Amino acid sequence: MSILLIPSTSHGNGSGHLARCFMLARQFQAVNSSETVHILILSDSVSASAVSSWNIDTISLAFPVESSELKLIPAIPPGQRYRLVILDRRASTQSEYARWSAYGPVLAIDEGGAARSAAAYLLDLLPQLGPGNRSIEGPNLFQPAFLPLPETRRQPDVITNEARSVLVSFGGEDKAGMGVKFLSAIFDNKLLAPDAITLVSGALADYPAQHFPGIKRVGHVQNLREHLHKHDIVVTHFGLTAYEAAWAGCAVLVLDPSRIHCRLSRKAGFFSIGCRSVISSRLRYALQNIAEVQSRSFKIAPPQKLNMAAFLNNLEPRLATSCPICSSSNRSSVYRTERKSYFCCLDCGMVYMSYFGHRKNPYTESAYFFEEYKAQYGRTYLEDLPKLRTMAAARLQHIERLLDRPAAGALVLDVGCAYGAFVLEAQSRQWNAVGSDVSAAAVAYVQKSCNVPALVADFALPAADGLYPRELDCLTMWYVIEHFDEMARVLRRAASLIRPGGIFAFSTPSLHGISGRRNHRQFLEKSPDDHFTVWDPRTVRQILARFGFSVKKIVITGHHPERFRGIPANPKSLRYRLGMISSRLFGLGDTFECYAVRTQKVSATLNKDT
Repeated sequence: MSILLIPSTSHGNGSGHLARCFMLARQFQAVNSSETVHILILSDSVSASAVSSWNIDTISLAFPVESSELKLIPAIPPGQRYRLVILDRRASTQSEYARWSAYGPVLAIDEGGAARSAAAYLLDLLPQLGPGNRSIEGPNLFQPAFLPLPETRRQPDVITNEARSVLVSFGGEDKAGMGVKFLSAIFDNKLLAPDAITLVSGALADYPAQHFPGIKRVGHVQNLREHLHKHDIVVTHFGLTAYEAAWAGCAVLVLDPSRIHCRLSRKAGFFSIGCRSVISSRLRYALQNIAEVQSRSFKIAPPQKLNMAAFLNNLEPRLATSCPICSSSNRSSVYRTERKSYFCCLDCGMVYMSYFGHRKNPYTESAYFFEEYKAQYGRTYLEDLPKLRTMAAARLQHIERLLDRPAAGALVLDVGCAYGAFVLEAQSRQWNAVGSDVSAAAVAYVQKSCNVPALVADFALPAADGLYPRELDCLTMWYVIEHFDEMARVLRRAASLIRPGGIFAFSTPSLHGISGRRNHRQFLEKSPDDHFTVWDPRTVRQILARFGFSVKKIVITGHHPERFRGIPANPKSLRYRLGMISSRLFGLGDTFECYAVRTQKVSATLNKDT
C-alpha cells in the first residue's frame, strides 16, 4: 500500500502546495502507519512545466524537519504503482495527467488546469474560478474543513477593537513583493505603530534589503498556523494562510498579487485592501473597523476541522484510471458527485462511471427480486412474469429474424436470467436455452421450477471463462450489461462464446433518451451506483465493432411522454398521445435494445482477458 503526493514546486506558486502535502503525508502515516507515502519533488529536468522549479536539495535545506521525517523523492522508483496519486500542483496539463495516471488513480486537489476534467477524483479545499471568471467544473467534493487548520484558536466572542499585534505573511516566496507594498502603505500613512507589526519572511522568499524601522522580522516559522491566534490582524493574500487565520479567529486582510486571487478572495468573502497595490481608503477602514473584519473572517472559516487523509483512506476507486472499452486515458468528465465521477472517453465515445467506496452486490439477495422489485414496479418479479414473457417474445422475434438458421434447437445463453422469464419463453419456442445469474436463489428456481439448465456465475470474472457453453447461436443480457465494470473483458468473452453469424442482444438505459437529453446531470445523478457504463444508441455501433460485432437493429424503448415539459401523465390526453408519437419518431425513449451479429473470428487479442 502506497500513496504518491505531487506538489507544485514551481517558482511563483509559493510554498502552500508543498506545505499541504507535508501535512497530508503526516496525516496518512497517522491513519495507517504501514502505508508508504512518497512526496515527489519534480526538478526542472523532469517537470513538464516550462516554469523553473525548486529542486529537492533546495527544498531539503528550506524544510529540514520535513525532509528528515518524510520520504521526499526526485523520481518514481521503477515498476512502482500507487493506491492513490494525489496532485496538488495548482494547474496540471492533460499530458501530465496521462503521465501520472500510469501509476494509479489520480486525485487532484484545487486543480485549475486541463487535468481537472480528467482526474478520477476532484477535491476542492478552496473556491475555484475558470479563465476569465467563467464557471469551472464542479468537484466531487468541496470541503474547506480539510485544510490544515490550526489546533489553537480564539473563541468567536473574543472581539478585537484595536490592532495591538499585526502579522504580515505572504507565503514562502512572495514573488510579487506584497509584504513590502503593505508595509510601505503603513509607514507612508503612519497607520500603525511599527512595534505592532511582525513580518514573516518565508523559507523561499527573497525580500529586498528595504528597512522598516521598529518592526519585528522573522524567518521561516515552523507551523506558523499555530501562532496565528496570538495576532489581532493577519495580512496575507488569498490562500491557505487566509483560511488558517480565519479559523484561528483573527481579522483577515487580503492584499492579492493577481486579479484571479482578487476574484477568489471576493468569492470566498475575505476583506480585500487591494489587488497588486494597496487601496489606502480600504486599509484605513479596515483598521478602524477591526471587529467587523474579524466577524466577517469568522463566517468564512469552516464550521469544523476534518482529517483529509482519513477521508481519502476510505476511498476505494473502481474503474478510475481509464476507459473500460478501449483503455484510453483521454477523457473528459461530464458529472461528479461525492462518490461518483462520470467520464466520456474521447477516443471511443463510451460514457462510464468511476466509483469511490465499498458497494454491496444487491443482486445476490432474493430481496432484489421481491421487496425491492415490488417497491419499484408494484409487483414482485414472479408476479410480473407474464408481462416479462411478453417482452421476451418480442425480443425473440427480432433475434429469430436475424438468425441465419432455424430457432428450433438453437443454443441461447441468457446472462442475468433472474427467475427465468426469457429462458422460459425461449424454451417454449424450441430454443435450447441456458441461464446464468449471480443469484443462487434465482438459479435454483430456474433449474427446479422452469426445468431449464442454469448456473451461478459472474460473467465478468476471469475464472468463469470455462463455465459457459461455446458456439452459441445467441447470447443475451437484458438490463445487465451496464452492471459490469470490466466491460472490455465482458465483450471479448461474449465474442469468444458466440459463433460467427450468431446474435448478441442486450437492453440498457439510454443516454440519448428524453431524461438524459432534458437534464444530463439529473439523469446521471439518479443513475444507480452499479451502472458503470452509460450506453448511447448513437455510439453503440462503433463500440461493438471493436469486438467483432455488427449492429443490425436498434429498438428504442422506455417511452415516457410525461417526462417532456408540459405533457401530463395522462395517457388519454391529446398532448400525451402527441408526445408518445414524437418520442417514437425521434427515438427519445429512456432505454434501448441492441441486436448485433458476430461477424468475424475472434483474434488472440480479443480472446485475451486483461
